[in-house]
Amino acid sequence: MNNPEIFNQNILNQITSEIVVLDKDLKVIWINDSAITNNWKISDEHTDINSQFSFQTNAELKQLIDDCIDTGNTIIKRDFKLERDNEKYRIVDLTVNWSESDQLLILEVLCVDNLHKIIDSSKVFSTQKIAANLARTLAHEVKNPLSGIKGSAQILMNKLNDDFSKKFLDIIINETERLNNIVTKILTPPKKPKLELFNIHSALEKVFALSQADEYEDLKIQRDYDPSIPEVYGDEDLFIQAILNIFKNAQQALTLTEDPLITIKSRVTYSQPINGVIHSTLCEVSIIDNGPGIPQDIQEQIFFPMVSSKESGSGLGLSISQDIIRIHGGAISFKSESSGTTFSILVPINIESISEEVKSA
Repeated sequence: MNNPEIFNQNILNQITSEIVVLDKDLKVIWINDSAITNNWKISDEHTDINSQFSFQTNAELKQLIDDCIDTGNTIIKRDFKLERDNEKYRIVDLTVNWSESDQLLILEVLCVDNLHKIIDSSKVFSTQKIAANLARTLAHEVKNPLSGIKGSAQILMNKLNDDFSKKFLDIIINETERLNNIVTKILTPPKKPKLELFNIHSALEKVFALSQADEYEDLKIQRDYDPSIPEVYGDEDLFIQAILNIFKNAQQALTLTEDPLITIKSRVTYSQPINGVIHSTLCEVSIIDNGPGIPQDIQEQIFFPMVSSKESGSGLGLSISQDIIRIHGGAISFKSESSGTTFSILVPINIESISEEVKSA
């Protein structure tokens, strides 16, 4: 690249910090991609930076800028409250620089919320991975005794002829087989993915088609897709299974809900953390229901194997979905209230991220 100015702008567009350049009249003349994502606007001839924020933020920001210009020093303000009218405020670390030679102000904004998200995503990932490994270790230890119990019951079945004994031996054999199937599912990791580019909406439409085969009276399903999402690199069949597990959970949660509704939603999102790393561009798929919500006492363990709010549930669906999405370099999160639950899947639109995750799987 021969033009240094274009080169520098491309570099600034790659970083997650918001970079905002102002002239001496406090007009915003350039912003990087992260700043665009967070609703910074370039000024026109009638506006300056003060038109973008609340009165309180403008007053404090003006003071910081004046101090920076007067002293020529870099000003750093931790936990600065950045507030726009009619929007939720953000807490940021703000750095203000004044270039005397260029007569330009450079603001660097780092969202403290993002730092918290990075820390939280790392903690959640580590905790869930430890729990999943523990569950698989316990399942492995349980599998051998189950085989012994089933074998012993089958031997007794051949020795005892009375109906009373056979009735209870049947129960032992059937229940042992059921437990063995559960243990096998825990011990069997998702198959190695067949990675290729696929259309995310094609996958979601297949989930929708499969959902039509289930008999849930009065259930309404809405689709809200963003057609601008590019193809995603991954295993379409596995991805469909992950979404379908979440969708079926939502269906089952709505059995007693009046006017049940599930929304399948897709969007492009930016600068979101997965396993402690912020990715610049991601595909977000959300499954939204208007059910009663997930019980508070199991929310922190909802992705752990064997945890379920349903009496007949195995508690494996979400755990399997999480393993599949991790193979795709992504993450699952949820928000649940008494008015409904939203499960969100984030997958980087970045082939390198997925390829590295598959290698370590």
